[in-house]
Amino acid sequence: MIYNFRIDRSKRDLLKKGLNDASMIFQGWGQHSLQNDRFTQETQSHYRLKTARTPNSLSRIKSLKDEDILLIPHFPDKGQISLAIVDGHYPECYEWVEGMPHHLNHGIKVKKVYGLQGEISMYNHRLIEWYGKLGSLRLPIIRLKHMEDTITEMVKMLDHDPDMAFEKSTMDDYLAKQTDQMLDSLLDQLQRLSPSGSDLSFEKVCEDLLLKYGYKLVRRNYYDGKKGDADLVLIKEHSAHSPFEIGEYYLFVQIKKHKGETDDHAVQQLITIMEDEAEYVPSKGCVISLAESFTETAEAKAEEAGIQMINGSELTRLLAQNALSQRADMAFEEKELVIAGE
Repeated sequence: MIYNFRIDRSKRDLLKKGLNDASMIFQGWGQHSLQNDRFTQETQSHYRLKTARTPNSLSRIKSLKDEDILLIPHFPDKGQISLAIVDGHYPECYEWVEGMPHHLNHGIKVKKVYGLQGEISMYNHRLIEWYGKLGSLRLPIIRLKHMEDTITEMVKMLDHDPDMAFEKSTMDDYLAKQTDQMLDSLLDQLQRLSPSGSDLSFEKVCEDLLLKYGYKLVRRNYYDGKKGDADLVLIKEHSAHSPFEIGEYYLFVQIKKHKGETDDHAVQQLITIMEDEAEYVPSKGCVISLAESFTETAEAKAEEAGIQMINGSELTRLLAQNALSQRADMAFEEKELVIAGE
C-alpha cells in the first residue's frame, strides 16, 4: 500500500539524520506511544486538539506492512519527494523513541529510500493526480489508493536504473501522458467487444475505420477453399495515402481480437488468398490485431509478401486520430452554418 507521509518541513535535517543513523523516518505528535491503549484520547487531550482526526490518522501506522511505501512530500527539499519502503509488519516496523526533540517520537523502520538526492520532482507528470490533491492531504498519514500503480511502477523503474531521475515535467509531457492513458482505455474497451457478428463488434470497428480511409467494402468472410481466408475484402475508391496497405487496388484484411502476441497464421491465410487472386486482380493484404505485437515469423512472412501489420497500439492511435478529425470537421461545418446565418 502507498501512504502520504506528511512531515514537519522545518525539521528536515533531523529527519535526514534519522534515516542515515537509524534507518528510521520519524513522525510527530509523539507524546504517547501507539501501543498505549488510550493513545487517541490522550494525544487529543495533550495537544488540545478539537477532534480526534490527527491521532486517528497516526493510528494508520498500525496498518503498515512490510514493503508498504511512504510518499514523503517536500523531502529532502521543497518541491521534491522521497519514497521510503517500510521494513517489517507492525509492530516490528514501529518504535516509540523516547526523548526525541519536537515530539518526533513515532519511528518507522525503513529498508530503503528513493529520492534522497533530489532525483524525484513533485512536478513530474506521473504525480500530477497526487499533487493536485496535496493541499487537502493535511493529516500525518493518509492512504493513497489511487496512486498504487503509479508509485509501484516508479519504484520498479528506480530499482532497474538507480540513476534515473523523475524531473519536473513540461506541458508536453503531461499531454503525452494523458494521451497514452486515453489510448490504453480505448484498447481496454476494444477488448470488451465481441469479435464479430454484430453492428457493435471489433470486426465492425475495423471495417468502419477502413471505410473512412477511402475503401469500399466488396465482401465479408471470403474463403478460397485452399486455406485462404479474409475477414474483409475492400477496394480503394481513391489514391489517398493509407496506413493499411503497401500499394493500391484490392485489399484483403484479416482481423484478430488477440491479446499478447499474434502468430503467423493470419499472415499465411492472406498470402494464400493473395496468391490465388494474383492472376485476376492486383491485391495487397493487412492484418489488424489487438495484440501488443506479432511473432518474428509473422513479421518476416508479412514483410516478404508486402502485407501491412497493425497492432493494438497502432490501431487505437488511428481510431483516435480519425475521431478527432471528424470532430474537427463537424465543428468547422457548424461554424460555417453560423456564419452563413443558417
